[in-house]
Amino acid sequence: YQLTLLRDRVRRMHDLIEGLLEYSRVGGATDAEEQIDSRELVTEIIDSLSPPAGFKVKVKGEMPTLYADRLQLGQVFSNLISNSLKHHGGTKGKIRVSGETFAENYQFCVCDDGQGIAPEYHDKVFMMFQSLESSDFESSTGIGLALVKKIVEEHGGTIRLESAVGEGACFYFTWPKQRSPE
Repeated sequence: YQLTLLRDRVRRMHDLIEGLLEYSRVGGATDAEEQIDSRELVTEIIDSLSPPAGFKVKVKGEMPTLYADRLQLGQVFSNLISNSLKHHGGTKGKIRVSGETFAENYQFCVCDDGQGIAPEYHDKVFMMFQSLESSDFESSTGIGLALVKKIVEEHGGTIRLESAVGEGACFYFTWPKQRSPE
């Protein structure tokens, strides 16, 4: 069973990488947009990230169905959730993903109960090649949140961080509503 699960996750990761490569070759192709159940997308991402035993990642709230670029929206969720796991600072914790619908856009939130980020670093975390604790996290390239910000802003959304030391971190991002071209 474990081997089957591992193979499935490797296949999905391979597909994601292939998809990203294909997307980067095409450029800003808009025909990649489709109807997406965001709860289903986030559930798949959580499964592919295999959170450590002490961590609970829960999807709460309405989690809308929206018309968007699945690969890029998935990349945003994947980076935010994996950052929460990687930079939590503890061996057990809780991460909550939620969504809301507003008149012009959707707002999503990824919150954790980790060590938090001091206010003076809130802008720095979104800069390319910036990692607050690179000595502790060898695998951190400092590209993740810069990529997240770029994707969100290129789709007309915004992203912000609410956090304080010892109080966890919440990343809020908006994704504009789009109509399917029918």
